[in-house]
Amino acid sequence: MRTKVSVSPSLVFAGLLTAGLVLTGCSGGNDAKETPSPTPSASSSASTTASAPASGSASGSASASAAPQTPAPGPADGAPLCTADKLSADIEDTPGGGAAGSVYRDLVLTNTSSEACSTFGYPGVSYLGQSGTQVGAPAIRSEGTEAVTVTLEPGQSAVASLQETRPENYGDECSRVPVSGLRIFPPDDTAYLNISRAGYGCSSENAQLLQVGPLAGPR
Repeated sequence: MRTKVSVSPSLVFAGLLTAGLVLTGCSGGNDAKETPSPTPSASSSASTTASAPASGSASGSASASAAPQTPAPGPADGAPLCTADKLSADIEDTPGGGAAGSVYRDLVLTNTSSEACSTFGYPGVSYLGQSGTQVGAPAIRSEGTEAVTVTLEPGQSAVASLQETRPENYGDECSRVPVSGLRIFPPDDTAYLNISRAGYGCSSENAQLLQVGPLAGPR
């Protein structure tokens, strides 16, 4: 014997409505999982671009520090020093160069080489005895004239004022002796040039006969 069950239409409609809501919720969850990741923002892209110049800047700095150092220049514009082997020396009398107890002359250094050279400062000057050795006190430097760099092309000369005091001014303190000439040391050079010029000097180093100025020119 079968029992007949009757279902109310309102219950059937409620069941269908509940099933539809469940399916809709499941479908929405799947869509959220499949959504692609967002595109990088403009701010993160700009930050990456800004770091590139910083890297390039560091590279340029390293390159600059690794560059070889420029060699130190010579006395003027990289010209080599005017040393004794590139020069000739002479003494020239100057008109009206005499003074009470002393005389003024020009010491002339001429570039005899085939290239330009440069010099700066005071030459060294000493008397030479009859045997060719230095005698007496070397020249002191005169004050009042500023030294300048002088660049000499081949054949050009630099000139320094040379004051010679007469030995008689020192009396017995001088120990007067005949001299054969002068020994000239170009600035910053240990080699020398000899000038033949007979006269008299003092063997005592307490008698200061010579005074020299800085080289000037060119001429």
